Amino acid sequence: MTVARGIRFDVRRALAVTAVALAGAVGALVVVFWLAGSTNAFEVQLGDRDFRGINAADLAKEIAENGPVPFPDLVGRDLPLWITHAGSDPATGWSAFSARTPGGANHCLVQWDAGTSTFVDSCDPLSTWPADGRGLGALAWQVVDGELRVAVSGERPDDWARTGATGD
Repeated sequence: MTVARGIRFDVRRALAVTAVALAGAVGALVVVFWLAGSTNAFEVQLGDRDFRGINAADLAKEIAENGPVPFPDLVGRDLPLWITHAGSDPATGWSAFSARTPGGANHCLVQWDAGTSTFVDSCDPLSTWPADGRGLGALAWQVVDGELRVAVSGERPDDWARTGATGD
């Protein structure tokens, strides 16, 4: 007479497979965190007082060819901004300012109009500002060793030089 057997469960083998799978998952997580922190292309992190990591010469060339460059909210401060440049020296001639319209609703932003070389209020097309953003919440800037820095906190960080080409 044949006896039916149920499923045989080898506890040692199950524990070994579980241990290997758990070690692989932890190892993969460590690799992901290591890769996520291995780039220094932009040094902006929540709480930073300035926006760094921009090659001034490259950005000046981009602006000369295509106009001002918008940056979305950079560090959780609800501060979208525009950066413009005038002149041929990448160490000077910068303007950085809020993309929010002064006194306007929170959803109103200024947009670049290449045809007129002005910034236009997205909520009121009759409101315009000059190409350097004068009148639009200027932000301090500084070029250090070819790197453009913008003070997104509204204050100059302590490590900024007190002399040299800076915007106010």
